[in-house]
Amino acid sequence: MVKMMYGKMEKKIIFFCVAIVFLVEVAHGHGKSVSWTPPSMPSNVVGHDFPYSLEGVSYTGYAAYPKSSILSSSESSPGVFIGHTWNGLSAMEKWRCQQLAAKGYICFAPDLYGTGIRPKTDAAAKAEMDKILSNLTSFYYKMEYGMEILKTKAVPNQPNAVNTSALFANGYCLGGQMVLELARRGYPNLIGVSSFHGELGNLTSQTHDHFTKEVAISVHHADLDYQGYQALLNIEDEFRNNNVSIWTTTKYGNCHHAWTVPSNINYKPFEAAQSHDYMNSFYCAILKDSKSKPKGCE
Repeated sequence: MVKMMYGKMEKKIIFFCVAIVFLVEVAHGHGKSVSWTPPSMPSNVVGHDFPYSLEGVSYTGYAAYPKSSILSSSESSPGVFIGHTWNGLSAMEKWRCQQLAAKGYICFAPDLYGTGIRPKTDAAAKAEMDKILSNLTSFYYKMEYGMEILKTKAVPNQPNAVNTSALFANGYCLGGQMVLELARRGYPNLIGVSSFHGELGNLTSQTHDHFTKEVAISVHHADLDYQGYQALLNIEDEFRNNNVSIWTTTKYGNCHHAWTVPSNINYKPFEAAQSHDYMNSFYCAILKDSKSKPKGCE
């Protein structure tokens, strides 16, 4: 009896230690925050915070789009959803929105945590991420509400500014998982997805996947990401098993998780630029024959 009790206790201790090691690895793998001053907003772009409420809770997203002198009221532009990291919506996602708006896209970055909730430590970030992922119904609803804002409200007084048949989504870390989940759920008219060091695991199971035939997916993964190479192999198998028509995965050598985030110690400028140059050409290729092809693709 005593040996059995000790055996069970040892198993619990081992499990606890393994769990702690995993949590430490995840936290360490995300990299530490560092000081970063974002570039000035491009002169041809309008960008601003976008307060909204959902189910009685206040949120503050961010919208960016070409100035009225560029954005013709008679022509619609492709829309881009940007998913934020586990630190919440920050200057980094706003900057990425501005970059896309400068190329002629209309962009919206939703806030999935709530106004003012911007974790400063890895422990706090993981707690907020775990909180929203503990209720997938709410998680999906918040994402899809963000897509609805993008489609009809991102540009003031121009509800038809976005071509709702040409929607894109790119995200970082947790946001990378957001955009993959939008693709897995078969979000209507989502035609291009780019996940940057995203959490690659399927939140439900492949039996619930509903990839559309229109969606093209690009996954950008760090060779030294804490998720390991197997996570990339798994999602490649998922794409094959679901007959995703266009997909690519790229692994960046000597890079850790968050390598595209300038406010992270893991930031790698060359690889960050390389991956976003690929994203831009990827989206342009998708829009090759579209009437909504942005100026950045000309």
